[in-house]
Amino acid sequence: NHAVNAARKERGLNMANALWFWGEGKNPSLPDFSTRYGLKGSIISAVDLLKGLGLYAGLKIIEVPGATGTLDTNYEGKVQAALEALDGGLDFVYLHVEAPDECGHRQEIFNKVKAIEYLDNRVVKPLREGLIARKYDYKIMVLPDHATPLSLRTHTSDAVPFVIYDSTKEVAGKAQSFDEAAAAGTGLFIEQGHALMGYFIGSKIKS
Repeated sequence: NHAVNAARKERGLNMANALWFWGEGKNPSLPDFSTRYGLKGSIISAVDLLKGLGLYAGLKIIEVPGATGTLDTNYEGKVQAALEALDGGLDFVYLHVEAPDECGHRQEIFNKVKAIEYLDNRVVKPLREGLIARKYDYKIMVLPDHATPLSLRTHTSDAVPFVIYDSTKEVAGKAQSFDEAAAAGTGLFIEQGHALMGYFIGSKIKS
């Protein structure tokens, strides 16, 4: 038997008798973000999957102390890290908050509402205030990466709403609120999710 198992047996521990392969797959081919869009970017997230995608896309991974991926995450720390990244010369920051999704999985309706309120008051608001204070021209896009209905407690393929604000333009939006119904009422629908970034940046994708 293997030396590890022999040592475990001597210590009175159970010996390993099976291997469980999980998450195996092929090495993906993902275009470099800066080559594709002409921008230097970074990602702030507590989720390892997103950090991995960021690495594949050539984004800088920014670690924030206290970023937990739950309702008690360090919202203020994430905002500060995003502003510092922009101050340091990066063009783009993907700031991810996992809490609303986790509350959906747990079917915690009150915490999900609170997570969305925190996103509004502790992320979007101070981030915008910080950009204004720095006199930057900027764009902000806010959206979920997928739906996680409380009734199902899992991800679904439903269309998700998004809102874009551009500090250099004054445009009257068609929606009076930010939710699925209001977004659907605008008639704006981007079928392929990967096309949204090009729409947001407003530039042609480099081949």
